[in-house]
Amino acid sequence: MTFRLLFFSLLATAMGQSVVMTTLPPLGREVGLSEFNVAFLMSSSAMMYAVGNAFWSRIGKRRGYRRLLITGLTGYTIGTLIFASVWLTGFQGWLVGSALFIALLFSRTAQATIMSATPPSVVGMAIAISSEKERVKAISKVSSAHSLGQILGPTFAGLMVSFHLLAPLYGITLMTLIAVVLVWRFLPVEHGQPASVAPSKAIQPGSRSIQPYVPLLIGMNASVFLAIAMMQQSLAFFLIDHHKLTTTEAAQAVGLAMMLSAICALTVQITLVQRTSMHPGNLVKIAFPLLSIGYLIIYLHQQTPHLYMAMLFLGSGLGISYPAIAALASSSCKPENQATVTGFITASPAMGYIIGPPVAATLYGIGHRMPFIAASVLLAIVTVIAITHLRARPTPPSTSVD
Repeated sequence: MTFRLLFFSLLATAMGQSVVMTTLPPLGREVGLSEFNVAFLMSSSAMMYAVGNAFWSRIGKRRGYRRLLITGLTGYTIGTLIFASVWLTGFQGWLVGSALFIALLFSRTAQATIMSATPPSVVGMAIAISSEKERVKAISKVSSAHSLGQILGPTFAGLMVSFHLLAPLYGITLMTLIAVVLVWRFLPVEHGQPASVAPSKAIQPGSRSIQPYVPLLIGMNASVFLAIAMMQQSLAFFLIDHHKLTTTEAAQAVGLAMMLSAICALTVQITLVQRTSMHPGNLVKIAFPLLSIGYLIIYLHQQTPHLYMAMLFLGSGLGISYPAIAALASSSCKPENQATVTGFITASPAMGYIIGPPVAATLYGIGHRMPFIAASVLLAIVTVIAITHLRARPTPPSTSVD
């Protein structure tokens, strides 16, 4: 029951985030915001999200993950409702220009500050109630909710935008509200407390061969989401400017592309990550080349089917990279530092979203395809770093196969 509730909680927020990323660029175009305005909205909210992740991780360690999860879900529900309503004032012409942008910025950053409590509480609880041997599978189980959310979110957005561009934002608040009620009603209180004793005994013996590389792993994870942020910031604008789609058509096309990527990520997590005995370090070395190839195909693509093929590579790489990096980092630190490391891992996607959108907006001004090749080169470099620096050894008495 606990894993199902954690899964649904992360699924609800992942759907909400994918809905926002699918609709934000078309919404910006519709009310007259520039690419840099949209990029600043993404970047500033991501900054608050990253800061909030580190803060809430420490709070969860002291006060319990259940309370933290309820806080994050409640903040997400109320924040999304306010954010959508501010957009509505722009559509109605009640707020325009700088006033609209400032209102959007304030509402989105306030929402990000509170909703950032959800990922560290979910991942922290999954780590706390699982053994070290099962940790990568436990993290994969809950993080696969993120992949499923990216499948259902764009699909949901694509259906709802046919009614109105804001309909997906209002609709997603209902799902996060349901998640709040379910967690409050059914998640056992004892599962919401940090269970540090059992994991400490499992982790205590010996140090890991990759222990000094925890900051490197965090940087690698941030690089993955920096590239994703660059793609999400640019793709809808590219479809509008290059393929001459309308804002609604662009939202639907981006939604379909993200859905295909998420389907592939979820499939990989279920069929490979949750079943393999391969060491997480070796999984990381598989993930990054797939990601680099995916962005290269987006850069080279001329027709829409090529774009969708690229999403299969991106989905495969993303489905492998996050649970492998999270498991590798959490098992490579002392028990007393585990909450801090968990906070940094769950915050690292936001770190990528801080830098990615403004960089993408700048590159997009130089050339519409530049953000995609920049993402490909970045991940190619990270691939080389992973291969040369992550020489992980199986930890006895592990039966993992290198």
